[in-house]
Amino acid sequence: MLTKFNANIFLVDDDVLCLNLYKQFLKQLGYNNVQLFDNGNDCLQSLASQQPDIIFLDYNMDDLNGLDVLRQIKQFNPSIIVLFISGQEDILIAVKTIQQGALDYIVKSSLNPDKLKTIMERVESLLPDKAASKQEPPSFFKRLFS
Repeated sequence: MLTKFNANIFLVDDDVLCLNLYKQFLKQLGYNNVQLFDNGNDCLQSLASQQPDIIFLDYNMDDLNGLDVLRQIKQFNPSIIVLFISGQEDILIAVKTIQQGALDYIVKSSLNPDKLKTIMERVESLLPDKAASKQEPPSFFKRLFS
């Protein structure tokens, strides 16, 4: 299934199995511009050069925890949509991430392709200008005769 929005997506998790699983879920939904990072530092170093639209971020990582990474992402560009995918089922952590600017907090054990599809539809609805800007502009003749 192809989507109307060709997002630049970062997946950040120190669990390589999870990274590859989430990437496959996204590919099944038609998202092909997906970058994988197994730590927060590499993600942060790539922000300027790759300019992600959406970042899926694990909370508990070895180098930096997800909340530290989130703060730096939001300092770099507050319009980047950040969603946490974490094994932590702690409501206090979830609330902290939302308060710091994350769009959502998803528990890893609940994530499946259908849930990810719903999440991505929600994300796309928040970025209508971005979606429209990635479409081809109308040709001269279409503008002339419209």
